[in-house]
Amino acid sequence: MLNWYEGYLDTNFVVPLAINKMKVVFEFYFADVSDAAKARNKQSMDVSERIQDEDHNICESVQKGLSSRAYRAGRLSVRREAGEQLFHQLLHQDLTRGLRQSVAAG
Repeated sequence: MLNWYEGYLDTNFVVPLAINKMKVVFEFYFADVSDAAKARNKQSMDVSERIQDEDHNICESVQKGLSSRAYRAGRLSVRREAGEQLFHQLLHQDLTRGLRQSVAAG
């Protein structure tokens, strides 16, 4: 993943380790690496780490919920997950189109 902010870029490389385990490698690239910018750059990395920790905790909580006996798979929430629904629809269209082209070329 690439995250571009004013003055710096950070990359997140996600490495799958097991079906329920992964590692994320973060790299930061700052436009200004002068001594004067060190404190600001460090603060940016600290904010990023805090956000990543929050995201990690949310993901762990969701995984626990998905693994519980109370969870049942179902439709996406029309009210809360419209973006995910659109993504899945567009992905389905692209994959179907690619499959048809592959079969036709075939």
